[in-house]
Amino acid sequence: MAGAETGDTARLDSLSSLFDNVDSDSERLRRYAVDDLVPDGAVRATEIEDVERLQSFATERDLSVIAHGGRTMRDLGMPPRKYDVALDLSALDQVVDYEPNDFTITVQAGMTLAELQRHLATNGQFLPLDHPHFERATLGGICAVGRGGLRRGSFGGPRDWLIGMRMVKADGTAIKGGGKVVKNVSGYDLPKLFAGSLGTLGVIVEVTLKLRPQPASDQIVALNAPTFESALAASRAAANAAPFLNGCVALSAGASANAHDLGAKVLHDQPAILLRANGLETAASEVLAQALRAVRDAGIDNPERTTTAIVETWQAVADLELQNTEACVRLRLGLPPANLPRGQRILADNLPEVTSWVAAADSGLMLVDVPTVDADTVKTLRTLLGPLQGRLTIESGPLELKRAVDVWGPAGPGARLMHNVKAQFDPSGILSPGRFVDGI
Repeated sequence: MAGAETGDTARLDSLSSLFDNVDSDSERLRRYAVDDLVPDGAVRATEIEDVERLQSFATERDLSVIAHGGRTMRDLGMPPRKYDVALDLSALDQVVDYEPNDFTITVQAGMTLAELQRHLATNGQFLPLDHPHFERATLGGICAVGRGGLRRGSFGGPRDWLIGMRMVKADGTAIKGGGKVVKNVSGYDLPKLFAGSLGTLGVIVEVTLKLRPQPASDQIVALNAPTFESALAASRAAANAAPFLNGCVALSAGASANAHDLGAKVLHDQPAILLRANGLETAASEVLAQALRAVRDAGIDNPERTTTAIVETWQAVADLELQNTEACVRLRLGLPPANLPRGQRILADNLPEVTSWVAAADSGLMLVDVPTVDADTVKTLRTLLGPLQGRLTIESGPLELKRAVDVWGPAGPGARLMHNVKAQFDPSGILSPGRFVDGI
């Protein structure tokens, strides 16, 4: 299904005269599809000025634009109301400025997280963010989604590491926010406003990030558990006993098996607890020892398993955030960590056919896969989880479900303010229209 009517297609014809990298092949355009909606054309930006010119062109002709990086989360959010042009930012992948002594770096939005980490490793530094499929995920896309991963309890999310950003507004105007050093910024923090806006306020083209030194020691321990519920209880005990853990995850048998297939060989097809600690070797070992004592006290007495494949193991588990099939519905629950067991029981009581559970016990994140779920069940779950301060979102699922219930849930009292902000930055509503909270 094309994203524009015949008249709109005629308006797109002049794209080829303005840009060198325009794709109008119907088969290739399917890689930019969002919820089965395919654009009429795609522009691959090779310099920031391309983004400015495209947005000016789109504003003049009332064409809707959705920006893409690695396309790892292209189906996140509500189905777009309209979709004329895909803006591919993957070629904007250069380092703009790097100051190792200041622990800051400025890169273009199309650089992947994996490439950034390789670049930083030469100076013993890294960006402490988890993201699924980090070989494809771009920094611009990660910031646009704005989420922390399974280690968000320890590291936070993109907002916590952003200190500067360059954006292009819907009308093609380039703006900047923040700075290039950690403590020189005054005024309203635009980068944190744009982070997590899912491309609805402007196109992120450049980001400045603060960094950390690589730890001297990084350790992982895995233990099997009888059930996911016991793994969750024990991992909560570990998180409470060892607050300096760098990761504390409970997995169901299905999730462990999937992670094993993705490269986490320390996991098998049984419910499991995965603990991670880093820093100085003695400190990391002591943190893990504290956590393991709590796990034993919680009744888990299975043997411990360790691995030297730290990055591969953790990335395989992080990839579970996007590792579900088209025939499956993925739900994401966020709530205070102490409420995780109660939230899990509510989900289990109302979703009898869960195939995979993943929970970050130190941060309150839970990912759940079910073969199917209807809109009424989602609404019921949101009502039941409300008293626990839980927020349930639909990460992916059939188009029929996304049309029947808002994937984000109720917008709350901030909806009016969010719409006002959208109107200031994108008054014509041409950037990712309808994909964000409350139809923004």
